Amino acid sequence: MAQQRDSRFEKLRILAILFITVHHLLLFGADVCGYLTTYTPDSKGYAGIFTNSVAVTGVSLFVMITGWFGVRRVWRPFFRLIITCAVFGLVAFLLAQSQRAVPSPPWSQWWESAKFTNWWFIIHYLMLLLVAPLLERGLASIDRKTMEYILLALLVFNLVFGFAWGYVNASGYNVVHFILLYVLARYMRLFPDAPVNSFIRRFALPLIIVCAATMGILFLAEPEWWQPKHTPMVWNYNCPLVILESMAIFSLFTQSQSHKVAESQSRPILFVARFVLGVYLLQSAPVLVPLRNAFGHLAYDWAGYAGLLFALLVIAVVCWTVSCVVMTVLRPLLSKLSTGENVKQ
Repeated sequence: MAQQRDSRFEKLRILAILFITVHHLLLFGADVCGYLTTYTPDSKGYAGIFTNSVAVTGVSLFVMITGWFGVRRVWRPFFRLIITCAVFGLVAFLLAQSQRAVPSPPWSQWWESAKFTNWWFIIHYLMLLLVAPLLERGLASIDRKTMEYILLALLVFNLVFGFAWGYVNASGYNVVHFILLYVLARYMRLFPDAPVNSFIRRFALPLIIVCAATMGILFLAEPEWWQPKHTPMVWNYNCPLVILESMAIFSLFTQSQSHKVAESQSRPILFVARFVLGVYLLQSAPVLVPLRNAFGHLAYDWAGYAGLLFALLVIAVVCWTVSCVVMTVLRPLLSKLSTGENVKQ
């Protein structure tokens, strides 16, 4: 990132990683959303459904931050990310070997942990980096009308042919949807007074509540989605409600004066946000996912959602601490691949 960071988006980056962790804990730890075992309202309640309907925006928020600033360089961040994934993958493997709560992978599989393909998000984010120069060329000096035509085309592609019909990009877990989010965030930055952007910014909180409530109600109204391996469409990343909710949350962090805070207040935020990528990589590493899920399940059985909140804090703090150490050691190597800014700001 640029040397002068914007504390608004660093807060959003922290929130996004917490959302992603909550999303994983709800689905695979507490198992209250029907992903591992059949959802039953009487035993699993409703709180997890509506909480997940907010937390599902975490990945979208990360991509939109990139789209807001734009990618300035490709190959340096590309290789930095691959190296970072390899290092964190190996660290995750060592952490998995050091615990006895769940079965550890055999030592012969250490090489598998170093592959960046272990994280679906990283794969598609790297592809987004490769496409970014073309996007930036097209977005240079673009007028509002032209950009709205482009967004309309992307929305038809993603929502009609993807979300509605399922021919391509049925779930939004791919670079096609990332491109839409990238352009959408830039539209919010370039044309803040556009009617859509003004409306979302003005009614952000009500929109978040309405979107989350609607997703929860739609899930509860379709028992087929309560069964394992039947992914609810309402939680697909290219669901219109998820997109709208992501825009609303994002708009809360783009208020014109909200970033003007004292340096003493922003410095801790910038420091914490610097290492949140490692939190995602560690808690999502395949060798640590069983441990994360087991811990979340135990915490939920122990104290319900209060226990799940405790699990979230423990996972976030432990992973962030490890990330801080790893990135500090790794920084001299990565600095050789980055002599300037990676994004416009």
